[in-house]
Amino acid sequence: MMEVYIQLYGISRWSFSTYQANCGLIRHYILPQLGSMRLTELTPRVVAELYRCLLTQPRIDSPYHHWKGQTISACTLHSIHKVLHSAFEQAILWEYVTRNPFYRAPLPKMHSRHQNFLTPTQVEALLPHCDPILSLGIHLAFAGSFRKGELLALTWEDVDFNTGAIHINKTLSRISREAVKQLNGKDILFAFPPAGRELQTLLVLKQPKTESSVRIVYLPKTVLQALKNHQSLQSRNNYTVVSDAPEMIFCYEDGRPIQESTLTKYFHAALEQAGIPKVSFHSLRHSSITYKLILSGGNIKAVQGDSGHAQADMIIETYGHILDQCRRDNAVRFEQDFYKD
Repeated sequence: MMEVYIQLYGISRWSFSTYQANCGLIRHYILPQLGSMRLTELTPRVVAELYRCLLTQPRIDSPYHHWKGQTISACTLHSIHKVLHSAFEQAILWEYVTRNPFYRAPLPKMHSRHQNFLTPTQVEALLPHCDPILSLGIHLAFAGSFRKGELLALTWEDVDFNTGAIHINKTLSRISREAVKQLNGKDILFAFPPAGRELQTLLVLKQPKTESSVRIVYLPKTVLQALKNHQSLQSRNNYTVVSDAPEMIFCYEDGRPIQESTLTKYFHAALEQAGIPKVSFHSLRHSSITYKLILSGGNIKAVQGDSGHAQADMIIETYGHILDQCRRDNAVRFEQDFYKD
């Protein structure tokens, strides 16, 4: 049934990243643990027992002996449940079963982890330890609230120096050739020629996962000037362009794009040189959104336009502590303006 689910549902609905993630869950967790069971064997009670055993180390005499004592995190279980619930919704439509045994299954609570990110002062302290290309990347990530894949997918065609705007309409990803084949290359805008030993994967520019990710971001003049300087540098050094590929902003002299792992490597090296605690490059997006919420006095819609979040609620849930501070500041301003002596 899971093979039918992938072929009839997943291929038409999933993006490349979702396809790879869901197929990984099915291959590594669902089939080894449930693959030998008949669909009719899965009842709500059995599902509850299965989930309990997944989260706790099963006894040696457990009926689910194929788990061999392995446990998983609550986050992974939620991902597995999402796939199974969706698969059995389709199974009902296909008349394999009459009900979904994963409906209202008991799931553990998810506890959000505290996100460590750089303060504006730390960003300032970090920049002198960066080479020009990393410095440009940090400026854009902090000022533009870009995701890493969006940042590395930027082309010169995306920049409008007259209006100070930059258009986010694609992302750089490394995906498996199997996924490209199964999904018939959908959403791929350009595939870079393989280099070296890239036999199983391709580096591609592809459409963003959600419509809300396509957006226009307005940049500060200082960041626009940094972009102009970098464009001049590429011109002076005669950067080449990969055949038929767009002109990448973040690329090597041969025109091939800089990849996420490389950006992360040099970012962590700069953090170490600056004596700043290690954080992910993605944390710059959190730094950016937090700073913009403070600057705008908690204007969620304005920040959402830059960040590309699908729902404003996502910003509220993640950055509620910042919004609370903005509300406290408003109370102080109200006192000063309305109740002033």
